[in-house]
Amino acid sequence: MSEPKVSIIIPVYNGSNYLKDAIDSAIAQTYKNIEIIVVNDGSNDGGATEKIAKSYGAAIKYYSKQNGGVASALNLGLKKMSGDYFSWLSHDDLYYQDKIEKQINYLAGLENKKVFLYANYSVLKEGLVTPVVHNHEMLKRKPRYSLLRGCVNGITVLIPKAIMDEMGGFDEQLRTAQDYEYWQRIEKKYDFVHMEDVLSITRLHPGQDTVVSPHVKKEGDHLWINMIENLPEKDKIKYEGTLYNFYLEMTSFLKATPYSGALEYSADKLNEYEKKLEGAHFAPKVSVVIPTYNRVNKTLSAIESVLNQTYQNIEIILVDDGSTDDMTALKNKVKDYDNLKLFTQKKNAGPAAARNRGIKESTGEYIAFLDSDDLFMQDKLEKQLASMAKYNPTISYTAYLKHEGDRETLMSDPGLTGIVVPRIISNCTIATPTVVIKKDLLTEKNIFFNENIRIAEDTCFWLEIAKHSEILLVNEPLTIVNVGEATHFQDARKLKIGVKNIIKYLLNDEYYSVYDTDIAALFNYFYTINNELQKKDRNRLLYEGPVVSVRSKEERLQFTGSKVKTLIKRSVPYRAYRKVASSAKGGHLGK
Repeated sequence: MSEPKVSIIIPVYNGSNYLKDAIDSAIAQTYKNIEIIVVNDGSNDGGATEKIAKSYGAAIKYYSKQNGGVASALNLGLKKMSGDYFSWLSHDDLYYQDKIEKQINYLAGLENKKVFLYANYSVLKEGLVTPVVHNHEMLKRKPRYSLLRGCVNGITVLIPKAIMDEMGGFDEQLRTAQDYEYWQRIEKKYDFVHMEDVLSITRLHPGQDTVVSPHVKKEGDHLWINMIENLPEKDKIKYEGTLYNFYLEMTSFLKATPYSGALEYSADKLNEYEKKLEGAHFAPKVSVVIPTYNRVNKTLSAIESVLNQTYQNIEIILVDDGSTDDMTALKNKVKDYDNLKLFTQKKNAGPAAARNRGIKESTGEYIAFLDSDDLFMQDKLEKQLASMAKYNPTISYTAYLKHEGDRETLMSDPGLTGIVVPRIISNCTIATPTVVIKKDLLTEKNIFFNENIRIAEDTCFWLEIAKHSEILLVNEPLTIVNVGEATHFQDARKLKIGVKNIIKYLLNDEYYSVYDTDIAALFNYFYTINNELQKKDRNRLLYEGPVVSVRSKEERLQFTGSKVKTLIKRSVPYRAYRKVASSAKGGHLGK
């Protein structure tokens, strides 16, 4: 991409207090193919604003006009600009020196360069600078929330002049909402692209229009109601799962704004959809997939916990993963229930393969997973589906009770809900037996458990789903998860393998591989586990010695005294330990 010209337009009215700082920040840009246009919107400060602007001479282009508002000043700047891109700088705000350069470089990496580009910013108040960093993942998935969540600050934008020529000028009838009204027009036709960089500084002070103008509330109410009404119903459902949840989230956002009229409108719509839900019937068929390998009695208990559900529209898909025990009791159980189906794998292939078989054999609209040694609470499915009907009909999971012997622990992560990327990368707390998921998501996106791994295959499965859907936490313990010594949570060596499998998945996945910070946190966890294991191995070697298996008294005698000492010293683990210990003790290690 060649170096396009960027026009930085600075509208100003009675701005002698801050104008110099703004112009200086524009001149200081590391990207040099720019022009700076200052438009004096009829300041009446005795020429103070004009004096500052003219002091820059040929370094800027200066125009003066009668007072008509920010929109009119911007429109004059648009007419006078000769650049390929428009960049707005309010007279009381600032650019970081690499603002334009970073945005031009970012555009160079985009296939489609005719987009509305904007970024994060900082707030300067009473000498304190605070970054405002928007949820980048949310804005990628829900680009229309760029405006609906108030994420676009005009001083962060970079817009092709061609788009602005097509849209015409800012609405000069508006005094405070002229920017968002203009962005709305652009949004109907062009993509909004959010940059994660913090590129500008907006100054908060008592004299700015957003504080003193009587037009703020009236124009803001009209603007937000218009944006809500103009968002198609299908997009509202796409963004928030249900119309109820859309208006719930919208109402929550508007409570933090001065737009009481828009808040009242949204709250009324929320009440309307809540009433509709009260009379709605949401009772889809749920297929509960239970993989099992031996442990017949525990499997029977798991089955009973499903059969006893208060929610009755279910089928149970039991997958015998090549058990070697007598499975007669399970087969007899199947004969007693029409909604209990048994499928047998010819050989043990692991939980991933068994669950995938269950998914393929299921006939339900939804799938729930249950391990053969875990249990559902009696009202688990009823409560979980009721929450999904309100908030997210695609996938949910619940809090759960972890049983370790006689100890019971409530497990819940309230922060892992909604858009869970990137948090889920370094801390996935979803337990498989707590999940209910719409089958269509799996089949349409071709999402299945990875049958090549037997540890952390479930975490990789949730990571894959999180790329495509928000995940709802039903924060009530509705499942009992039994944790024994054989689980990878308890066995550090299995845990190490599991974390390694997750890291491999992340690094080889195009979507996740860019999240360096979160993957690094997982690497640190892997490093910690590995170090602890190495420490245990060294201690075992020093205090227990090698385990030697012999078959006769004569053979045992051969390994006594100095020969045992020699065998230990020649072993690879001992030599590795000796090298480490020698370094730690200044090179001296006794024989």
